[in-house]
Amino acid sequence: MIKKLLGFLVGVALALALAATLLAALAWHALAPQAGEWATALHIGPFERQASVPTLLRWATHPLALPALDGRRIAGWRLNAEGAHRLVAHCAPCRVQLAALGPQPLLIDEARLSIDVRGADRYEGMLRLGAGERPAAIAWHAELKREGLAVQAELPPTPLARVLSVFAASLPELQRAQIEGSVALRLEGSLGAAGWQVTKLKPILADVDVTGLGTEALRDVDVAQRCRPQPAGGRIEGWIQNAVIAAEDQRFFEHPGYELEAWVTVFKANQRGVTNGEPLQGASTITQQLAKLLYTGDERDAARKLREWLYAAEMERTLGKGRILQLYLALLPWGDGICGAEAAARHHLGKSANQLKPREAAWLASLLINPDQQLRRWSSDEAAARERAAWVLKGIRRLPRERREAELDALVSWRPPVGRTVH
Repeated sequence: MIKKLLGFLVGVALALALAATLLAALAWHALAPQAGEWATALHIGPFERQASVPTLLRWATHPLALPALDGRRIAGWRLNAEGAHRLVAHCAPCRVQLAALGPQPLLIDEARLSIDVRGADRYEGMLRLGAGERPAAIAWHAELKREGLAVQAELPPTPLARVLSVFAASLPELQRAQIEGSVALRLEGSLGAAGWQVTKLKPILADVDVTGLGTEALRDVDVAQRCRPQPAGGRIEGWIQNAVIAAEDQRFFEHPGYELEAWVTVFKANQRGVTNGEPLQGASTITQQLAKLLYTGDERDAARKLREWLYAAEMERTLGKGRILQLYLALLPWGDGICGAEAAARHHLGKSANQLKPREAAWLASLLINPDQQLRRWSSDEAAARERAAWVLKGIRRLPRERREAELDALVSWRPPVGRTVH
């Protein structure tokens, strides 16, 4: 009798073990990604395989599985299950890495993400950013597809100061700046094997005003002292002003110190560029570049761009376009260790900046994209360097058509006396 009972129990155990093995095998097989499906490497003990991320998400957000995630930590986020259909992720502080914004992650003091399961492959929730009582709140919803999550998100008009306070650890200017205005945002994108990819982005800024950063001190100070030694040239006028605007910021007199559309365009281009290993582009106006020269430095990260924008917004009010342009022309690095338009004109062309002809001003401004590199190109790839100068010349405003054509014709054979210095 005992032998029969033991035999029965052994048989049941073997059957259960076989069933568990079959279920594990079925689950292991079910995780195999289909062609073109979002996949990730999955490690279970000594085993590794490519697994379907959509399948993993469906399993993880199933009502039977959500409680098992309660209290766990994933990539710095603490998970809490609230009922059978909601998961809340919390981190403080948080680091957000967006390669299109630079190599340094954005530091956020606190974030709380709610995920509500709304039927098959559909999710929605709220992303709250900030540690205060009234965090910035972004509503979102997503649909799970083979290649990833298709996401739509919206930030309603929110006080700009509240949104910027989210990044307070990276923005020391917030300790003294008074910031007015609001910001809203609409976004469409996807989360998949390539990370975040934004397809539509519409930021809206309204009634922006920044005070307290002290940029009014630049109204009378001689910032050109930073470029000493250089010849005293007084006020910089003439074609060099127009040429620099054509080369660096063609809408200089039309924008408030920044251009949202340019930001969006460059952000999308950088997304593609990161994938292809290309260097990041910038979208700085002349005012922002002046802020970089005077205050923030040129490190490529999103926090520095926000700081640069704050100074630019205030300088537009405290200084005005004319003073901003004069300061910019006085400080620009122009290759060969030269600083400022007057010194550059004398060093490279042997005359004062105010005496430059349109083609000479266009050539000098064409160097600004990368002065030392552009100077070398006149030896290694003169055709490309000349094409860049012609592009600037074509963009100079207030240049009559007939004279523009004459200057372009002259540029074809004209070669600058690079490096000739006249005292």
